[in-house]
Amino acid sequence: MKKIIFIFFLILTVKSFGQVYDSPIDSTLHYHLRLYAQSARSSATVLNQDKVTLDSVIYSLIVYTYQDQLIIKNDTLVISDSASGQHAFTTTATSDSVAVYGMTASDVIVLTPQGTSYNVNDLLYVDEHTGYFKVYRNSGGTSGLSYNWIWIKRY
Repeated sequence: MKKIIFIFFLILTVKSFGQVYDSPIDSTLHYHLRLYAQSARSSATVLNQDKVTLDSVIYSLIVYTYQDQLIIKNDTLVISDSASGQHAFTTTATSDSVAVYGMTASDVIVLTPQGTSYNVNDLLYVDEHTGYFKVYRNSGGTSGLSYNWIWIKRY
C-alpha cells in the first residue's frame, strides 16, 4: 500500500512539474513583446499578454470612427476623411484657393483631378499657407475642372 501511495505521489509530482516552457530568445524593439525560437513552447498567459499589449497599442492609435471616416493618429500626422473635399476652378482660371481652418503652411495637401475629361494643362500644383491652400495649373486647362483634396495635418 505504501508503494502505491508513493508511486501515486511520484506521478502527481512529475505531472505538476512537467509543464516546461521555453524562455524568449529576444524581444521587439518598441513594445518589448517576447520573441521565441521556431517551435518553442510558450504558455497561453504569455501569448495572451502580448495580444493585450498589441490590442492596446492599436486602440490608442484610433482616435474615433464615424461612418466612412477613420482617423489614425501617431506622433506626427493625423489623416482624416473629414479634412477633405472637392473644389473646382472657375472656367479656365489658372489658380484656385480653398480655406481650411487650422491648417498651417507645413501641412500636406494631396490633390487629384476629378472626372475623365482633363488635359495635360490640368497638372495640379499646390502651395500651402496658414488657413488655406492655393492650387495652380497651366493656362488652357479644362473649363470648370473639379478636383479632390485631402488635408494631412502635421503635429
